[in-house]
Amino acid sequence: MGSMRSMFHALRQWTFDFVGKTGLRTRGFFLQEKIPNELPFPCDVTLGRSERVPKSVHKLRPGDINVIAAMGDSLTAATGAAATSVRDLYMENRGLSWSIGGQWNWRNVTTLPNILKEFNPKLVGYSLGDSYPFHKESQFNMAEIGAVSYDMPFMAQSLVKRIRADPRVDFKRDWKLVTIAIGGNDICSFVCTMESPEDLPAKHRLRMTRALRYLRDNMPRTFVNLVSVPSVETVVSMKSKPSICNTLHHGECSCWVGKLYNQTDESRLRWHRIQDGMVQAEREVAQLDEFRRLDEFAVMYQPWSTEITLKMNGRETDHTLLAYDCFHMSQKGNAYAGTALWNNMLEPPGRKSTNWKPLFENFKCPTAKVPYIFTYDNS
Repeated sequence: MGSMRSMFHALRQWTFDFVGKTGLRTRGFFLQEKIPNELPFPCDVTLGRSERVPKSVHKLRPGDINVIAAMGDSLTAATGAAATSVRDLYMENRGLSWSIGGQWNWRNVTTLPNILKEFNPKLVGYSLGDSYPFHKESQFNMAEIGAVSYDMPFMAQSLVKRIRADPRVDFKRDWKLVTIAIGGNDICSFVCTMESPEDLPAKHRLRMTRALRYLRDNMPRTFVNLVSVPSVETVVSMKSKPSICNTLHHGECSCWVGKLYNQTDESRLRWHRIQDGMVQAEREVAQLDEFRRLDEFAVMYQPWSTEITLKMNGRETDHTLLAYDCFHMSQKGNAYAGTALWNNMLEPPGRKSTNWKPLFENFKCPTAKVPYIFTYDNS
């Protein structure tokens, strides 16, 4: 209802103003190291763009993408990426988001859009800075905090409507890249309230299929990255967790932490198996025959997050990759994730990385021999 939406927006706007923008901070443990100006971009950008706009998604190069978008939850909204306090966790640093943030450039915010801008400076759709979904700066980042798998079909409809209405977009001719990552709230906060929790992977499969069908049937020239959210167990069960994080996890992941739902090691193992089932459903949906061998639509499952670890940079647990709540990703973590997604796009099926790496360690580039983004049908 319009009146309820207006009230909700007013409340959210008050929260936004009360917290204040945090994403422009240039100092903090949560930031990646800036790439020196004397170091050139590691790829030959001339190989990353076609001389003529390709007619087939299987001939798509990174620089051919003119429009970028994303669907998901607070991970895609980059909640708390620049947070230094609990209050800051209410700010969505969308310009720093791994899959859709375009704030600054690749040297200090190494996200997927900032990498793609090196190949196509005219790219549009990336989030410009701190914002909520109804702010202009959010652009084509449709992510909503608290979103679940159930929301994906509606979110797909809203995305198509927003892109179609944008005067910068040639809707029929421009190639579009959409990244979808959803499921963290399902497995953290809702699975333990379901009558039949084991049904969740099948329901997730159905909802993702419906969302992808809508994109296929209503938005021409679209490539979709389907990404699994990292294992919840990685963060909620990590050792040496600060006390503030443990407290916050009671609310952020109540199916796993605390006593509200009689959590036990046995129940956590059950939820872990169900999340594995959701990941498997995503793998299978991406390879459904109805999404294969099409000229203007492709879905690719990108597995960079499936074996993610926090044992990085010589530390048993690298807390600098996590936000203040030890649940979401810091700006540095978003940079690692953005680079990992970029690498996955240039890796063939069956040989894709399943973990993030330090920035520019084994950074992938288009080559004269293999200049295209991989699909299931061009590899």
